[in-house]
Amino acid sequence: MILDLYRLGKEIVQDASKLFDNTRHSGKHDLGETVLCDSYNREWKIKVRRTGNRGRYLKIYSYPDYKQRLRASADKYKSYLQITSDEWEVFYRTAGGVNDSRARAILDKLVGI
Repeated sequence: MILDLYRLGKEIVQDASKLFDNTRHSGKHDLGETVLCDSYNREWKIKVRRTGNRGRYLKIYSYPDYKQRLRASADKYKSYLQITSDEWEVFYRTAGGVNDSRARAILDKLVGI
């Protein structure tokens, strides 16, 4: 039990350092990725990212053809689609393996459904 709590604490610290550390890879962090289906059952690959200058954002590709590409920012970066911090967090957690029922609704909004 104590060992499990130690491992969980260590994972939380590692995740937090990924979010807030800007020194590794010139400030670019791939925080995870996932493939989700929208309401029309089209697949989308979503990469969760954070960089020093762009902040928290998503790279979204139609999958597996990669013909459609979108970017969404939780930190109002340039002309990216705007999402909230909570919406970005949903995808961050989904890429980490946590199933969140809100992900599809957010994805639908981003891809125009």
